[in-house]
Amino acid sequence: MKTALLIIDVQRSSVTRSEIASGIEKLQYDYDVVYVSRFTNCGSPLLPILNWSGYEDESLAFKPKQGAIIYSKTGYTSYVPEMRNFDEIHLCGFDTDACVYKTAMDLVELGIRPVILKDYCFSASREFHEMGLALLERNIGKSNIR
Repeated sequence: MKTALLIIDVQRSSVTRSEIASGIEKLQYDYDVVYVSRFTNCGSPLLPILNWSGYEDESLAFKPKQGAIIYSKTGYTSYVPEMRNFDEIHLCGFDTDACVYKTAMDLVELGIRPVILKDYCFSASREFHEMGLALLERNIGKSNIR
């Protein structure tokens, strides 16, 4: 089974718990293939719709390992077509209730098993994180949340 790690939007402006960023920095070395998405304000359709000014600091809050595939995105999903080569993608990062959730749902619809690494995910609040996990459990199955 081909598995990759997808680290979603672990940026200085999104990180609400620094221990998660440091944990992810260590976790990435358990995987041969690591994708790292970075939300960028430039051209994002979310900004005017949400009346949001975007991230003040878009830089990553951890050091990606050498060879990690780093890319920018302007919306919720972190899916990129190259992920079709994998049977399973392990997801971590920010926000459980938004970008992690949307990406997991996209992977399911493409026939790729998403596995949520819940101890390496978070949201703007514990409440939003827990809501995201509850919806993920309902929509992708409890066994895919570890």
